[in-house]
Amino acid sequence: MGAAVAAGTGRLLHLRGTAAAAHLQRRVSEQYGERETVSRAAQRIIRSFIDWGVLTGTKEKDIHCQGRICSINDPELISRLIEAYLHARSNDSTAIKDLLDSTSLFPFRLMHVPAEHLIFMSPRLGMLRHGLDDNLVMLRKDGLAAGNGGAK
Repeated sequence: MGAAVAAGTGRLLHLRGTAAAAHLQRRVSEQYGERETVSRAAQRIIRSFIDWGVLTGTKEKDIHCQGRICSINDPELISRLIEAYLHARSNDSTAIKDLLDSTSLFPFRLMHVPAEHLIFMSPRLGMLRHGLDDNLVMLRKDGLAAGNGGAK
């Protein structure tokens, strides 16, 4: 659920510059169902974002704006963050350019790293060439060759 709240928060911040707690809770409820536990969990995640300083309050109640942004330039740390991102998604692969610019990672500004370098940094990541200049990064399954997503 944390990934859904992060994705919604990043999307709203990107589109509007602010993220209303009511909008985030409604989007999460649409995805997970309208249950009190879903609402409370979303509130706690938003509160964590505020406590961490990645969201800040505005003059309006329960409307938040972008807080601190953490620039990450270490390829090894980026590869670990990408692994966590892929584990949080239902689809365990994505295009590298979409991944590095994902609104789900709104508190972070990631240095653009070639997919080949990320694969080298993590034995748990694989890559599949998709088109002329697009690479998909994925979680490796057992038995796949590193760096090529199992392609022969």
